[in-house]
Amino acid sequence: MLSSISMRFSRGISTGHVREATARRLDATPFRQWPCLGGRYGEYGWLVYAHDENSGMGADAIPEVLFAVMSWSQKQGCDHVLFDRDGNIVDELPHFDW
Repeated sequence: MLSSISMRFSRGISTGHVREATARRLDATPFRQWPCLGGRYGEYGWLVYAHDENSGMGADAIPEVLFAVMSWSQKQGCDHVLFDRDGNIVDELPHFDW
């Protein structure tokens, strides 16, 4: 039995760190059909698990830019990424103005 659960989150980062098409997909798709573990975060963001491998194929693959953010988060020692439309812009990551 687990005595405690540890979850490490990256600070809230901008939803602009994913392409507009990915954002629309996450917004329009029920979370159980997402290409990664996660879900909506309020009206303007998402909380996703920072997968360490992209094992999906075709439509089930995690979009490349989203997976790059997950990899960055893992390097920061975090298990999850919180995307928020008012979140921080991270210089090391691509940012899309949509």
